[in-house]
Amino acid sequence: MSEQHDPASRLAGQPAPRPVGPAPAPLERRPSFDELMQQAGQVSYGPVAEHLDDDVRAALGLPSRPQPVQVDPELADRIRDYFLARPGRAAGLPAVVRDLLAL
Repeated sequence: MSEQHDPASRLAGQPAPRPVGPAPAPLERRPSFDELMQQAGQVSYGPVAEHLDDDVRAALGLPSRPQPVQVDPELADRIRDYFLARPGRAAGLPAVVRDLLAL
């Protein structure tokens, strides 16, 4: 038979772990799912439209520049899918636009 090792015996005599930093402050109240969905519905995708070049617009069937494009949540989903399939192109977007598309 093999010997069974008690993991507690390896820790005997060792100092107790110490926290690395101060404990995080407790959240006052976490938002509910409905509140999060409401916040997501209020997002303005305007900055995304400014960074759609002619190649992206053509691939998505949008009018070419200088015609304005109104980005709604449905179009934002299509733009997100486009950039997810092309991570090299997504890397060239400003962080603000990448953050909007990450919703």
